[in-house]
Amino acid sequence: MHGQPGSTASTGATPQPVHEVYTLADQQVQVAYVSGRRAARWVPFFLPHLRPGMRVLDVGCGLGSITLDLAERVAPGEVVGVDRDAGQLELGRAAAVARELGNVRFAAGTIYELPFAAASFDVALAHTLLFHLREPLRALQELRRVLAPGGLAAVSDDDWSTWVVVPEDSAMHWMMRTFAPREVAANGGNPFYARHLRRLLLDAGFARAEGLALAPEYYGTLEETRGYAAMCERILRTPAVARRAVAQAWVSADDLEAMIAGVRAWGERPDAFAAVLYCAALGWVDAEPGIP
Repeated sequence: MHGQPGSTASTGATPQPVHEVYTLADQQVQVAYVSGRRAARWVPFFLPHLRPGMRVLDVGCGLGSITLDLAERVAPGEVVGVDRDAGQLELGRAAAVARELGNVRFAAGTIYELPFAAASFDVALAHTLLFHLREPLRALQELRRVLAPGGLAAVSDDDWSTWVVVPEDSAMHWMMRTFAPREVAANGGNPFYARHLRRLLLDAGFARAEGLALAPEYYGTLEETRGYAAMCERILRTPAVARRAVAQAWVSADDLEAMIAGVRAWGERPDAFAAVLYCAALGWVDAEPGIP
């Protein structure tokens, strides 16, 4: 969930404002959740389509951990990471310097109104971004606009109906199967949209689309479950999140404290395990007439 949503759309005759909320707004949570993500594990379906010299867009790039891997793959081609969160972009720039990557840059922007001319990129990635958006189709239309003829878009998000959490009577099971989807939906996102990605790409005007699935997110060691539980506890203790949970009667104030304690206890269990399926899709832009 590291991508940042947008504010206005550039497609259509009259762009309308779109207020979006990134559910994982806490920077400490962001760093804990996504800073270690690498392209080989999280977007392996995208990598075979990359070649040296390509111009690549990574929209909703967040901290840039995947962005930098893409830059290594396409050098001397350029990779541009776009996000609306200035703090995350600064961390991405610092990481690029540390990895001595000169073919990557980061720019502020939103997927609804990308700051690039039409047909500016060979390929584009939107990883864990559309999940948070009110208008994913509109976002994909804008993504298609900036792709050159013959270009490729890759999109991936988790489908939260597929969360597996054990023990099933644990507080973490409640957190991932009941509380978290309600919180994402309350913020305007759709935690179950990703299964429709292939159709959405076609609806957005891509010539053809291919659907895929992978399971890069899982927690099965003490270090992993403990870290994930700590992140979830921080989310539950966020004042705005706690107030909404109580106001919407998802849980009482007393029960919320008990749930937080239960989430922490789940992280220490030797038998704890959690995993979720990611749905992904590739979409191709038509080549120019006469070009295969």
